[in-house]
Amino acid sequence: MDQPLSLTELLAATPVPPGTGAFPCQIGVCCDDCGVVVSHDYLVHTGMTKAQRLGVARRHLTDNEAWDCGEAGDLCPSCKGDEPGMCPACDTAVIERCVDCGQCRCDTHEQCTRPAVTEETTR
Repeated sequence: MDQPLSLTELLAATPVPPGTGAFPCQIGVCCDDCGVVVSHDYLVHTGMTKAQRLGVARRHLTDNEAWDCGEAGDLCPSCKGDEPGMCPACDTAVIERCVDCGQCRCDTHEQCTRPAVTEETTR
């Protein structure tokens, strides 16, 4: 059975840039919809900005706890869109994707042929 790493082992395993020191830090992320806050201890280093430290927590929640943390905000598993095919970065649903290429809002779509706007499509 695997044992959790001790703080000393975590510090030894963490890539820390020269001239900085690693330390544990409790970071909370709030769901932008319902307000629930999830806090965990993360290993960060003194060379990180506040935004980079928050990014560590957001990445962990997205990868391990089914949160949707992206450009559109932070959503807990209860509040996030469960629609298949949602882009986690921009929250574009499948039905909102580009008609021409099928890509989400993360892409610029400069090469896409836009459907012509007619009187029928504006009704």
